[in-house]
Amino acid sequence: MGVLALGLTCRAMDHVLVAYESHSGAKIRTGGKIMSRDNDTNTKQGFNSFKDGSTDSAAVAAYYDDWAKTYDATIKNWGYQAPDAASATLCELLKSGDDVLDVGCGTGMFGKALSQRLDCQIEGIDISAASLEIAKKQDVYDRLQCHDLQVTPLPVADNAFEAAACVGVMTYIEDAPALLADLCRAVRPGGYILFTQRDDRWDEKNFNALMKDFEARQLWTPLKISKAMPYLPKNDDFSDSIQVIQVLCQVV
Repeated sequence: MGVLALGLTCRAMDHVLVAYESHSGAKIRTGGKIMSRDNDTNTKQGFNSFKDGSTDSAAVAAYYDDWAKTYDATIKNWGYQAPDAASATLCELLKSGDDVLDVGCGTGMFGKALSQRLDCQIEGIDISAASLEIAKKQDVYDRLQCHDLQVTPLPVADNAFEAAACVGVMTYIEDAPALLADLCRAVRPGGYILFTQRDDRWDEKNFNALMKDFEARQLWTPLKISKAMPYLPKNDDFSDSIQVIQVLCQVV
C-alpha cells in the first residue's frame, strides 16, 4: 500500500475535504471554506489545554497542525497505548483484505499498529492536514482524507467498511451520537465499531445512555465496554486521574 504524494493544504472547516488516493488518477477535492494560517492566532484561542480539549474545529486543527511533527514521540513518552490496544481488539475479528476506516487517524498510530498485525485496506480521515502528511509517510493507508469529523455525514459510502475505529477522538466531538450513528451507516451490517472515551467524559456526556439508546434503535449490539484503563499514565495532567474506556460494538 502507499498513498500518492500530493500537497495537502486543508484547514478543515465548514466541510472542507481533501482526498489522497493510492490510485494513479488521484484527485484533490475541496469544498466549503479553507481557513489560512493567518487565522491561527485567533483559532488557537478556542483550545486552552490538551487536558481540556476543545470542540472548536478550527482550534483543534491548528493545535494538531502545530504539534504534528513531535506528536508521536511526545505521546509515546506519556505511555499512550490506546491505538495498540484497539488494533489488538479489532485484528481478532477481522480477516486479511478487510476495509477499515480510521476515524481521526492523526499521524497514523492506529493504522500503523493494525497493519503490523493484519494485512487490511485502511482509509484514514482527520481534521489536521499536517498530521495527515505524517500519516501518509507511514505507508499503511490506501486513502487519506482531510475533513472535519463534526460535519456528518462523513465523505464515505454506505456499508463500505468491515470496521471503523475512533481512538482518542471523542474529546473533540460535540455531538458524539451524530458521529457514531454515521459510523453505523458506513460500516456494513455485522461489522464492528471500536471507539475510546475518557472515563471523566463518559460520565459527563452520559455515554451509558448513548449505548442503551443505540441498542434500542437497533443500530448496534454492544460487545465490550472495558473497565477504565490507563490513558496517559506518564502525563502529569492525566496520570491516574483520567483513564480511558474502550468500546466495541457490532453493527446491526
